[in-house]
Amino acid sequence: MNRFYVLITLLLLGTSSCSYLENAKLLTGGSMKRKDFVQEIPFFYRKGLIVVQAKVNDDTTAREFIFDTGAFNSKIEKRLAEELGLETFTTKENSTAQGVTQTIEVTRLDSIRFGETTFYKIGAGKVEYAENSYSPCVAKDGLIGSNLIKLANWKIDYQNQKIYLSDKPFKTKDADNTTVISFDRPVFSSTPKIELTIEGEQVSGLMFDTGFNGGLAMPSSLAASFPSSITKTFIDRSTAGIYGSNTDTLIEKSLTLQIGNDSNSIPIEFSSLGKGLLGNDFLEHFLVTINNDENQITLTPSSPVEVSPGYAFVPGVLSEDLWVVNRVNDQQTSLTLGDTLAFINGLAQRPLFHSLRVFYEHWKPLEQRFCHYHQIR
Repeated sequence: MNRFYVLITLLLLGTSSCSYLENAKLLTGGSMKRKDFVQEIPFFYRKGLIVVQAKVNDDTTAREFIFDTGAFNSKIEKRLAEELGLETFTTKENSTAQGVTQTIEVTRLDSIRFGETTFYKIGAGKVEYAENSYSPCVAKDGLIGSNLIKLANWKIDYQNQKIYLSDKPFKTKDADNTTVISFDRPVFSSTPKIELTIEGEQVSGLMFDTGFNGGLAMPSSLAASFPSSITKTFIDRSTAGIYGSNTDTLIEKSLTLQIGNDSNSIPIEFSSLGKGLLGNDFLEHFLVTINNDENQITLTPSSPVEVSPGYAFVPGVLSEDLWVVNRVNDQQTSLTLGDTLAFINGLAQRPLFHSLRVFYEHWKPLEQRFCHYHQIR
């Protein structure tokens, strides 16, 4: 009996080890063979997220992906993966900033092409979006993660909605007006972690995250370290990732963030889910370059920094006749999270959606419910 138990244990350990090694191989692999080039690709800016087009393997259709430095591996929508005949090599647990974890199948993209530039043997999770995920509203085919992004150098021009990639680092023209931020990149996650100066204090371990359409979020454990005369607290379930949403308590404080010689007072969210993210609501005011040769990010100002404060009330869509409360201020006594409403400011759902021509003949596509009334953070 004891021998049988030991044998089963060894077999399980062997299986686990093989899965780990396969995942490590897929995550650390990949290549870009093109040399001495600069590739320009346009992008769509939807809901504060960067959406790029690419062609996978021999597929002749350009697919849409969120450009997400905060995702440690790329993702491809599972039905599309099956349509393209992408083999499953292993499985892994995958977590989002909302604290939601799923076990997903992992495949390999033999090639993925942006314009004339091709990346090879890129590991990608086969993502099955949750019914209350808002990601398909932005780019239904998946996302480009840091396991691909780390293979090139990038320049993001938010103002003109263009991304440039190259095998060599980009040089900044206005060095005196540019802030250089070094980042750390773990071997297996490859997501860039940065340090920022907030109210004169250094805060490390923050994710440089183009897959986050907010400004700056930090773990709630740090909130007490930053007193502010302007503080709000929200109970929130309006923010969602690929696996849906989770209930969060957000403390919002107006604090000073120093970038180079410039200081900006912005609303900063402290999340009970432990998120530490710098996102597009802040980054869109800069020309951003990512130097993966030297692990540096440069920010060159392109517009005055303005970060939107959090909404005190966010409704969601529960059914064709009911709204649902997805965010409230903690001082709000008449509404709680999950309450249903027939009208908001006198507006019922059914006629509103029909007037927008969003709901067609039938109430069925789930992703259409969420595209217009939710944040994607």
